[in-house]
Amino acid sequence: MAAAIAVPLLFSCSHAADEAELFGRTKPEDYLTGRFNPVTHERFVCVNDAGVPTNEWRHYLRRETVTALAKMYADFRKAHPKAPFWVQSSTRSFNDQKAIWDGKWNGQRYAREKDPMHKALAILRYSSMPGTSRHHWGTDFDLNILTNEYYESGGGKVLYRWMTENAGRYGFCQPYTAGRKGGYNEEKWHWSYRPLAAALLGQWNNYFGRSVAAFSRTGLFSGSEIAGKLAPVFVNTISESCR
Repeated sequence: MAAAIAVPLLFSCSHAADEAELFGRTKPEDYLTGRFNPVTHERFVCVNDAGVPTNEWRHYLRRETVTALAKMYADFRKAHPKAPFWVQSSTRSFNDQKAIWDGKWNGQRYAREKDPMHKALAILRYSSMPGTSRHHWGTDFDLNILTNEYYESGGGKVLYRWMTENAGRYGFCQPYTAGRKGGYNEEKWHWSYRPLAAALLGQWNNYFGRSVAAFSRTGLFSGSEIAGKLAPVFVNTISESCR
C-alpha cells in the first residue's frame, strides 16, 4: 500500500499569504460560502482530467484534493480491479446548494412538516443550508450511491471497508460518521480532504461561527430566518478524524 502523500505547507508565511493560499483571489467570505465558480477558480482542477471516474458530469475540486484522490483511486483499483468507484458529487456553489435546499423545502416530501423548524431539521438530516456546506470548499466529494444501505453489501461494502481502512493514508476522512451527538446523519459516501478542510473549517468559524446573522437573513433561502441559527452546530458537528 502506498505511503501517505505529503501534506502541503499552507501556513508558512504571513496571514495574508495564508489567506492567498487558501482562497486565491476570492474574498474569504465568498469562498467559504460558495459564492464563486470552481470551473474558473485558479485553485481548482477537473477531477475527470486526473483519471478518476465520475458520473456523466465534469467535477471540480481543489488541486490538492484531486492529487490525493487520484493517488488513492489508483491504489484502490490495484487492490480491487472490478469494484465500483466513481465521484458522484463534488464542489457546489451557494446557488447549487440553494437549489437543493429550496427544492426540498418547497417539495412534497417535507410538505407534512408544518412547523418551519421541524421542516428545517428534517431537511438537515442529509442536506446543508446554502453557505454552510463543506462541498463549497473544494475539499469534499461524494462517492457512488448516496444511501448508507448501498455500503452494507456487494461492491459498496468493498469500497467502504477499503476507505475506512486506507483513506486516512491519503489525507481523507469521513466527516459524518455514526455515533456523533447531533448534526447530519451518517453519510458513508461523503469524504473530505482533511489537510485543507480543517483549515477552511477554522476560517469558517472565524468569519461566521460567532454570529448566525449571515445565514438568518429573511429571503436568503427558504426558511433562512428559522434555520440559519443552526448553522454553527451543523458545520461543526463532525467526526474527530476530520478535525
